[in-house]
Amino acid sequence: MKKIIGYSVLGLLGIVLILGIYGIRKFNNTYFKERPAYLELSHESQPMDFKWTHSKVDEGHIEYQTGLLIPVQIDSLEHNLYMQFDTGAPDSFFYEKDLISLRKMGYDIKEVSKDGIRFVESLNLNLGGKPVNLSMVKIYPNYGNTFSAEFDPKINITIGTIGSDILVDRITSIDFKNQTIQFFEERPEWMQQLNGFKTFDFPGRRVMLPATVDGKQYEFLYDSGCSAFGLITTKQRFKKYTEVSTPVESFGAKSWEDKIYINSKSSNYPLTIGGTKLTMKRVSCVDMYAFLQPLVTPFTRIGGWMGNQAINESHLILDTKSKEFLILTTI
Repeated sequence: MKKIIGYSVLGLLGIVLILGIYGIRKFNNTYFKERPAYLELSHESQPMDFKWTHSKVDEGHIEYQTGLLIPVQIDSLEHNLYMQFDTGAPDSFFYEKDLISLRKMGYDIKEVSKDGIRFVESLNLNLGGKPVNLSMVKIYPNYGNTFSAEFDPKINITIGTIGSDILVDRITSIDFKNQTIQFFEERPEWMQQLNGFKTFDFPGRRVMLPATVDGKQYEFLYDSGCSAFGLITTKQRFKKYTEVSTPVESFGAKSWEDKIYINSKSSNYPLTIGGTKLTMKRVSCVDMYAFLQPLVTPFTRIGGWMGNQAINESHLILDTKSKEFLILTTI
């Protein structure tokens, strides 16, 4: 009888292991799969301004730097329009509800379909104070804001997302201290004089930065949409990288249409990214995945999700042509 029970337990564990390996492999293949890049950007290479936004979350808690927003100006429209810069999103989007509102105001925004996907064909606008043309931007269905032609200076409207497809075959300079973003087709002269570039990977348009913590090597997925967080990691590392006496902030963070409950603490724990010494500033973990994380994490490429907190006073350069990057603490 004991042997039967033992064999049954081993058989069950074997099935769980097989299913786990299959699930992890499917996740990696799906998350990092190569994707067609449709977005086209026509512009003169000039710094585009961005601003940090803050918002109230659960129980009146205020999160600062919850989003990295680039101001948008369409013709003479007075509304406070923005697009969020989100490297965690592999595609850029205009939100359908916002497009409907703009069309009701008389804007002729044409769309086309390709490969079964709807796109805004072309749109001229000012992005971060500079004129650009965005073509073949995906439409995110049934999402966004409806707004009227009446201007309300108190209301900020995010009409879309600038995703990591804008990084493809470009050099992107994000100066957090001066709050500017600039896109180059080739490295400018001032950038060519810089030393210390390190390699990074860009599978499926995911920015994977090499990091060192406590002498251990990791790959952190850089997600500028996680602006409020320095590092989202496992519960075990969360405890290690923070002080017991530091108060925990727990709240629900919105991710597109979902809400994920997160625990966060401030932290001065050191880490090195691309040879640059930094501090985490903030460490977070997701309780609902706490049991699975230590089992799954070693089999995925993602050693942690990195937001902007650790580098929000630095200057990040991402060159997807050569797959090199650099973080400057002074320039």
